[in-house]
Formats: sequence, structure tokens, C-alpha cells
Amino acid sequence: MPTWAPLNDDPNTGDSIPVAFLELEGRTVELRTCFVGATPPTNPQEGQLWLDSAVVPYRLKQYVRIDGGGPSWQPIGPLSRLPASINADPSIVDDRLAPWEHKALRVENRNALPAASPLNAGLLVYRITDGELWLADMPVSAGWKGLLSITPAASFDTVELPLEGDIGNDAVNPPTKARKGALEGWLFDDVLEKRTLAFVVPKNWQGTTDARLRVFQLLNQAQLAGDDIEWSGEVRTLIPGQEKVGKAATALVDAATDIGADVDGVDDGGGPHVTELVIDHDDPVNPLSAGCLVLVTLWRKSVGGAGKSGGVVVFRADLAYAQRPRHERA
Repeated sequence: MPTWAPLNDDPNTGDSIPVAFLELEGRTVELRTCFVGATPPTNPQEGQLWLDSAVVPYRLKQYVRIDGGGPSWQPIGPLSRLPASINADPSIVDDRLAPWEHKALRVENRNALPAASPLNAGLLVYRITDGELWLADMPVSAGWKGLLSITPAASFDTVELPLEGDIGNDAVNPPTKARKGALEGWLFDDVLEKRTLAFVVPKNWQGTTDARLRVFQLLNQAQLAGDDIEWSGEVRTLIPGQEKVGKAATALVDAATDIGADVDGVDDGGGPHVTELVIDHDDPVNPLSAGCLVLVTLWRKSVGGAGKSGGVVVFRADLAYAQRPRHERA
């Protein structure tokens, strides 16, 4: 801040009025340069304001202490560093019943996540390298927790389909209950053996993409490297209250899984191997719709022979489907 000698206001020996006006005008110009300019004022006093004209729009700054060190020029307003939490609750009792909105709020964008600590628990970071949103959760997960991101037609949800009990097995040619190690399931070792799986299309299905029925299985005996596990099937979709179970079925496209060449994968009990059958969402006879009942009947297309795997024990089946951008289950 500039320092000036006081004007002499003695009526006899003091400064004349023209001199006083000129002096005051000079001091006003000099003082203005201490508050507005492209460079900070020299010799600032704590609490002094300065409008930085080097940036557009101009930024108002104040010479203050907000950390443990000495005073420094800090922005005032939405661009400032704050010494305490922002409280958007207008209630004097902090009941959080009617807090103010934070409009145009954006999660911090960073290339990499900062270190997680108990002091930044709850910090949200949008990592621009992969577009994922992360939550600092040191007290619970000992680090960062990735939040669920949904990409239509690319983010899949799954529903496990029940395999317990005989319900769904063909009345004439059912698969046989079997166990491999710690896993129990159904042995399919003949092309006539069938089982029907029933499920309802979840309401968070994306609506314009095919669903996938995945069959998880173990080999019932050792096979040759590269043998294929082949499956066939058919599907019926029933709108509740409108269609009958005797409705004509639509054949699924045959699916095959190459068991590979790994020694454990081709041995008795080897796997697990996954075969995926596609359910056409817009089939003209049996289209998918959210909430509709789906009946999928499965059987082996081939069992044994050149290049074909023998019997397999199915221990799990699930439905995989693309979900809507908003994550919801129903």
C-alpha cells in the first residue's frame, strides 16, 4: 500500500486548494492501481482487495490467510478455496429437510485418482482416462470404490435361473442328476434329454437388444482337445393373461463351445465351459418384452463322435441382457 505525507491544512501556511486537489487526484490514481491491475499490488496489507484484470472475466482476490502459513492472494466467490465445508442447508438446526440446490455442479475431472484417506471419505472423482466415477471410501473399502456405469447395449446384467428340483425336466427324456466334485447339476448325455427354463424379462432390460442364455457346464468324462460342446434349443415368450403355453416355439440358433486344449479343461470334470445361446429380441412370433414370461427348452445337438464332446453336467444357467442407462432391478 502506498504511504503519503498528510496534507498541510493550516489556513495560513497550508497547501493551496489547487495543490490539494492535484495531490488528491494523484493519490486517487495511485490508489486505484493498488486495487485493479494485471499484477498484484506491492506491499499488500492483510485483508486488502485486488481485482485481477489479467484474466477474463476479472477475478476478485483478497490478501488473507486460509491455511497455516502467511497471507496470500486468494480468489473470492465460486473460484475461491474455502477454509470450511459448504453448508447448503438454510435451516438453523441443520435438519437437511430443504437444502439448496448446487446448480451446474460438476464432479472433479482427473487423469488419476488422488490418495484415498479417512479425511477425504466421500470424495467423488470422474477419471477422464476411462470415464469412470469413483468414490473415496477408505473407512469401508480401504481405498477407492468404482461406481456403476451403464452403457446401453454394452453393460450387461444377469439373472441366475433355478436348476433345483425336477421341475422343467422333460417328462419322457429328462437329464440325470449328477455330481462332479463339489458341484451338483444335471447330466446331459443324450440328444433327446431336455429341460425347460422359465424366467420373466426384467424391467430394466434395455429393450432393443438380444438376450443371452448362458449354460455353465463340466465335462462328464475326458475329451479330446478342441472338441465342441453343441447345444440346440427353442423359445416361447408369453405375455401374461394373453397367450397360452402351447404357443408355437421359435428355434434358437445352435451354439457351440470349443473346450480348448488345456489339460485340466479337457479332463473328466474339466471346465467350467460356458455356452451362450442368443434369444432374438424382435422375433416376429416370440418377441421379448419387459415383464413377459420366457420358456427356453434346451437339449444337446450332438453327444460324442468326431470333434464332439460327450456328456456334460450343467450346474448353472443365467440370463444376460443389456440394461437401461438407469440401473434398476425389478
